[in-house]
Amino acid sequence: MDLDNWLATSPRRLNRLAEALGCKTYLEIGVSEGITFNAVNVETKTGVDPDFQFDWQASHDGVGTRLLPISSDEFFAQEPEKSRFDLIFIDGLHTYDQTYRDLQNALLHSHPGTVILIDDTIPCDAYSCCRDQEEAIRLREQSTGIANAIWHGDTYKIMPLIHLFHTAYEYCTIMDQGNPQTVLWRAKEPRKVDELASMTTFWGLENLAACDYLWMLRNPQIFNPVSEAEGLDRAVAGILALHP
Repeated sequence: MDLDNWLATSPRRLNRLAEALGCKTYLEIGVSEGITFNAVNVETKTGVDPDFQFDWQASHDGVGTRLLPISSDEFFAQEPEKSRFDLIFIDGLHTYDQTYRDLQNALLHSHPGTVILIDDTIPCDAYSCCRDQEEAIRLREQSTGIANAIWHGDTYKIMPLIHLFHTAYEYCTIMDQGNPQTVLWRAKEPRKVDELASMTTFWGLENLAACDYLWMLRNPQIFNPVSEAEGLDRAVAGILALHP
């Protein structure tokens, strides 16, 4: 794995969206070491993480840059209702339930021109989708002899929920040029879900625990896989169509 390219993936995509759409406000859930947050070129930035892995106080000014050492649930509970963001990156706790809660809250603080990027929506192997990172690393090394820290959690399980219950939004999942991520934006018209996709998705929701790595591989259409160039272009075109 090319680590430098991996770390550059999120900033590259976010800055492409920010530049094309003229984004002025940015929210990042799950900042960690601040690599992505510090590389995003947006005028006003808010970062949320209960355990920053850098000297966040040196960057926090409370105006152009807000860094809040609290959980995402705490942040959304206290953020003013009128607060809206142009660009949102969800990269917090990599469990589907927390990620979906972060998405729901993020939508409450969005507007029709907001674009949302969700990290780690496609695990790279069966071990990567363990809910516990330490267990994922241990089981991979124990079973394959491969020692690496790649982990995506079961974030991918939010995709049936988005596919079925958020038809007011278009989405696609970027599969190339680094870590897979899903981009989501407001649709010009409600997105149609065909009958077969609905049946597949309802089965997934009713048996969410059974939606394992193999289920994900069998149902790639639910993720709407695209290349990075196509995914970002589609998001930009979709939003600009709403605000010509």
